[in-house]
Amino acid sequence: MLQGHADARVIRQQRLNAADRAMLTVDRILREMGSAGFETQTLVWTSAPIDVVALRTAIARLSARHPVITARLVDCAERGPHWQFRPGAACPLEEVASSADPTAVLDYAGRLLSAPSYPAEADPVRFHLLHRPNGREVLILQYNHALIDNNAALFVLQEIDRLSRFGADKPEEGQNEGRDLVREYLRRFPRDRRRRAASRNLRQWGRSVRGGVVTLSKRPTRAVTGGVRIATRALDENATRALEARVIQTTGFPSLSMALAGSAFRAIGRLTPQRGIEGRGFVAGIGVDLGLRGRGGLIFQNLVSLVPISARAEELHDRDALVRMLSRQLRERLAGDADLGMLQLVALLGHRPDGRWVIEHALRHSFSLWYAYFGSLDAIGDSFCGAPIEQIYYAGPAWPAVGLTLLVNQHRNRLFLQATYTFESVPETLAHCFLDLVIADLAATPDRSR
Repeated sequence: MLQGHADARVIRQQRLNAADRAMLTVDRILREMGSAGFETQTLVWTSAPIDVVALRTAIARLSARHPVITARLVDCAERGPHWQFRPGAACPLEEVASSADPTAVLDYAGRLLSAPSYPAEADPVRFHLLHRPNGREVLILQYNHALIDNNAALFVLQEIDRLSRFGADKPEEGQNEGRDLVREYLRRFPRDRRRRAASRNLRQWGRSVRGGVVTLSKRPTRAVTGGVRIATRALDENATRALEARVIQTTGFPSLSMALAGSAFRAIGRLTPQRGIEGRGFVAGIGVDLGLRGRGGLIFQNLVSLVPISARAEELHDRDALVRMLSRQLRERLAGDADLGMLQLVALLGHRPDGRWVIEHALRHSFSLWYAYFGSLDAIGDSFCGAPIEQIYYAGPAWPAVGLTLLVNQHRNRLFLQATYTFESVPETLAHCFLDLVIADLAATPDRSR
């Protein structure tokens, strides 16, 4: 929770909740692997110039209203890890000239994700504005996962747009930022139920990774620089609607998440020699929002859990049967409190000497890819700081042991897929081939997918 000054209204720091601490541990482990850390981006593409003065003003107002976005991470034995505020500080906005080629934007974004930015030394939230020819621009919002999850990024952008037009109605922090919402959430459930769910989750994950997991990573023996690149694909409106209709017909549910995960598993399987997948699993973690944001939504805490889903090589042959199996598996695990169990598990690991080892082992050996589907981002509206929005999507981190991240979202009835890959362990041609296979598999008819 937040700790106050002698005057309780003057708030100087914010402690990390259990999920935040787990993300901070991930951030540190990834750096030790040679990666830049656990950071994610949201890219907003506009068809006209953004009002830079209004944007800078809004960022300054956001910094005053939510000072944690300019804070520094401090870890001490007495208080544990916490964000130390810097009164009067404002997030900078870096402006950069870019070319008309969208690849140049992705290259720049990849360099940002490849450059270490330590939360003890830099703002956990940063802004970059790329000026392209013909007035087209891209705003890159980059944030450290120890502060917020991806679900909060859209609320950050909405608040910036609002503050660019109307100003701040209150100079104080949001009403929930002084509370440890994860701790409060866990306390809603009896302790025995939480512990049973955590134990069940460990057993399920153990079965998922039995025999090892299949990845595209070549696992180079030499040290890697941690550099990443980004590749993207999109389905047009007609193809996206056709996919949605097929998923509803196949599973009875409108969510595309399991269809995307299934096609990602199948693509990895096709790109791996058959002798390399025998007896091994295909595993991804599914982020589950805890529903704690309320109407405002803008809370600078991680308020999500993770549920593992998995398949074996023999289950990949029939695409639609695979999607049905994954959908059923996810529903059963949610019904069995898998999300609660994972949250309880990370809360327990935060107080155990072997907790860090467990998280590192999971990062190195328990995922075929880092994966997330975020649904529609249409709530951002039609414009941002005076400029019409063309498209918006996410790009995430990748690390050598796994080598590949796939983040997917919708915007204006189009599906956007971004693959981030560590180019020293997943070659560029392999990453692009993976995306092409995923797209082809999503669009294939049942007869072609068997």
